[in-house]
Amino acid sequence: MRAAGWVALAALAVTIASLGYLHVAPTGLSPVHNAVSQYGITPYRAGYRVATIAFGVAGAALALGLHDALTSVAFVVVLLVVFAVARGLISWFPMDAPGSGPTSTGRTHGLLALLAFGSATIAALRLSHVLARNSIWHGLEPVSTALGAAMAVCLLGLGFAGSSPAVRGRFGAIERGFYVSAIAWFAVFSFACATR
Repeated sequence: MRAAGWVALAALAVTIASLGYLHVAPTGLSPVHNAVSQYGITPYRAGYRVATIAFGVAGAALALGLHDALTSVAFVVVLLVVFAVARGLISWFPMDAPGSGPTSTGRTHGLLALLAFGSATIAALRLSHVLARNSIWHGLEPVSTALGAAMAVCLLGLGFAGSSPAVRGRFGAIERGFYVSAIAWFAVFSFACATR
């Protein structure tokens, strides 16, 4: 369990470093307007691939750590495996370029993004219910609830972006809010596994 926690933390560090690099590289993308996935259709796509694979590794490692640390956590573990697979695959299915027509690759990208974001959100909310009835990490239950709720709010915002021009212009900022909430949730529970 401790090893899984440290692997997850190391993978999160790589994820954060890669995303940080992409945000300062001269990509021409706006963190407020453009989706994170757009880095995957720029000449900096390798940095995006590193970030997605590393985040997938963090998900798989956290699944192992939670499986060893807690009881009644099977559903959370399954959700984290779904997250890990979706994140690991997504950079091989790049999003469609803005303004271009939809493609099967772009639709697959959208499905993988939905699976990853949805599974992480549900995992956080479900873990809060597990922790409410568990003797260890009981104090982390509100943290999981708050971060899961933040992810859910961001997902709703991303959903509204499709139908509201005012929200659409802030798609990038909302998505990055999701990333911050998700990375924080992964970090908290990876650290808990690593130090138990």
